[in-house]
Parts: sequence; C-alpha cells; structure tokens
Amino acid sequence: MLHDILDIMNPKTRFTATANYYPEPVNGPEVGAKQFNYEYVNPFSNTYRRLFGNIQGVEGEVAIRTDDQLGYKIGGIVTTQDGKTFKIIQAEKDFQAANKQVMRILGTPVSVEYVLRLVSVENPWGVE
Repeated sequence: MLHDILDIMNPKTRFTATANYYPEPVNGPEVGAKQFNYEYVNPFSNTYRRLFGNIQGVEGEVAIRTDDQLGYKIGGIVTTQDGKTFKIIQAEKDFQAANKQVMRILGTPVSVEYVLRLVSVENPWGVE
C-alpha cells in the first residue's frame, strides 16, 4: 500500500469502517461510488450535542464521522459497511480536531472531520 504525506499527517486509525458515498442517485451500486472511512457517533456525545443540539432525532437515524473530504451533499446516498443504505439529511464540519494555526491559512484544513446525520432508506438497487 502506498502512503503519502496526507497519510502521515492524518492517520486513519480511528476510522476503520468503510462506506460508499453517492452524491446523486445512480443506475447501480458500482457506478460513481466514492469510498470513505468512518466511525459511528454516539448521539449522547459532546460532539453530537454541539453540532446538532436543537435537533430532534427521527426513527432510523444514525450519525457517522469521517475526515474524508468528499463534498457531502444533502440527499446523497451512503451505503455502510454492514450493507445498510442511508440518505444524508445533514452534514456539518467539526473543526475541533483541526489545528487552529492551520485554519489561518486554509479555509478547510485536512484534519477537519465531517459529521453526517443519516436516515435509513430502502436500498435503491435492491441489493444488500
């Protein structure tokens, strides 16, 4: 496996599960998939309360965190490692993990994490 400076500066030891992101509906699960690593977010954690404090959860909702910058769009489709399919209902940047000095230079540093609120939907391709 090849490693570059981004791997050294931003190790992937926390985000061990793999998911696929589709910015818009496509004809099949292999068309246009952008792979990213993630971890689940506890809805009782400080991060969740800080980003989504005044939002009431809905049934079938989960939240995940990732540091892969894929330009997540509301309404995009995410298929998680366990085969479940979700629709993005909210995407927020969490700047807490970013080095504060880097934010002087870059608008969105590499180490910014994205927290996505997802709601369960039926798999549009009928496969698990």
